[in-house]
Amino acid sequence: MAEQRPDTLHMKDEIIDAFRPIEQLFRVMDNSSLEGDSLLVQYYGEIGLALTANFRNRFEKLFPTKQVGSDNE
Repeated sequence: MAEQRPDTLHMKDEIIDAFRPIEQLFRVMDNSSLEGDSLLVQYYGEIGLALTANFRNRFEKLFPTKQVGSDNE
């Protein structure tokens, strides 16, 4: 079972790297200052950032950074 742990960490890194552009898009939208629809774009950005934060929290629960069981060895 210990052999699968490095693969899990590698998968976690790959998923986070693939997800990062989406998160950056929402950050840009949140900081957007276009005339006219700027509030609408900012609202979309805020919604996106809330969704990405929720995703990261759930993702961290599934793939915790701290190694489980290392204290018991």
